[in-house]
Amino acid sequence: MKNNPVVLLWDLETAPMITATFSLYPERIDHTHIIQDWFIISASWKLLGKSGVQSLCIKKEGDDYELVKKLREVILGADLLVHQNGDRFDVKKLNARLIYHKLPPLPQIPTCDTLKEIKKIAGMSSNRLDYLGHHLIGQRKMETERGLWLRAMKGDKTALKKMVAYCNQDVLLLESVYMRLRPYMKTHAHIGVLRGHDRDVSCRKCGGTHMNKRGLMVTASGHKQQRYQCLDCGSWSSYPLKNRT
Repeated sequence: MKNNPVVLLWDLETAPMITATFSLYPERIDHTHIIQDWFIISASWKLLGKSGVQSLCIKKEGDDYELVKKLREVILGADLLVHQNGDRFDVKKLNARLIYHKLPPLPQIPTCDTLKEIKKIAGMSSNRLDYLGHHLIGQRKMETERGLWLRAMKGDKTALKKMVAYCNQDVLLLESVYMRLRPYMKTHAHIGVLRGHDRDVSCRKCGGTHMNKRGLMVTASGHKQQRYQCLDCGSWSSYPLKNRT
């Protein structure tokens, strides 16, 4: 086990599809009308608690092979992926490009999707990253001008620079929101176990070992569990009595 598990916060930006349509409001566009399919324009990532955001972007229109290949190598080193709507979007988009480029699949890596988690624990006015950042942290996503994605997908250097900056800001904002939500989350990879500690003497969320017993609880099925609270991050957890050490 690792003393310092690799928690990777990341984000992708993809190009729009170029399609042929007979209307500005089509109900459905057939796949045979795709003139140019989508691809990944840029990717940014950051290690939790470390300074600096790293990024990749395309060099020319439609060619994301090197970006996808390098991003795969980065993700291979992660113990936990943190993203906003990444289970539905980023992971699947990356897998689509791995398949397209005939690159090896990624192993199963635990994820923490802040969009899923906020829906489980709170009734916010909006679950979008921009709202959560502004409402909880006082920070927002970077504003972008109309047409930026179209220029970036064509390899415009100025547009790509702005796209990378936009993606980087998303990752920084994601980190702040994640840290704010983490103690409240219902599901999370057990960071304490990843650090080599027993699960019921270490915190699932932050990995700390300052755990206090806070009485017993009884599950819906009638099983007693010991309840713990982490003195480092404040989060709660509970485990069956028979698993106590």
